[in-house]
Amino acid sequence: MEKIEKSFQFISRNLDRIGGLIVLPAISIIVIVDVFKRYALNDPWIWSLEFNEWMLLLVFAFAIPECTRQNGHVRMELVISNLPKRSQEAMDVVYILCAIVLFYLLGFHAWEEFLFDYELGRITEFVRLPIWGHHLAIFGMCVILILYYVLRLFATIFNFNEFSRTESVGLEE
Repeated sequence: MEKIEKSFQFISRNLDRIGGLIVLPAISIIVIVDVFKRYALNDPWIWSLEFNEWMLLLVFAFAIPECTRQNGHVRMELVISNLPKRSQEAMDVVYILCAIVLFYLLGFHAWEEFLFDYELGRITEFVRLPIWGHHLAIFGMCVILILYYVLRLFATIFNFNEFSRTESVGLEE
């Protein structure tokens, strides 16, 4: 289990770093240059909005596995921390099962869209990016998250230390 956890850590951290250290600065630079060109030179880049939309999606797809790995999802910590440990674990199991279903449905749809767009060779209007890349990124994110949640489910049910919660509020006995 420890090797699997380290593999997920490596993948999710590096994807998060790519999104945060490469993609976000690229978006910022393009927005700044485009605004300058638009208002100072009256010559905006027609493709910049399309590029930024796609890159923001990429940042999201790259960041969500790391956020999930660190247990950074939004929840009512005030309620959770005041529950007994068994109730916290039961709520974790429900949360994990809901997440698996959600990311399965999202991934299934993204895979179907990937196949459709790839067969047609669809591309974006201005930047000419392959539309299937967008769906493949979402599908990849979903696969990583489903595997992670399945491992977290086993860790929660069988009390493994790996894949356990990052927060320890209310878990000490």
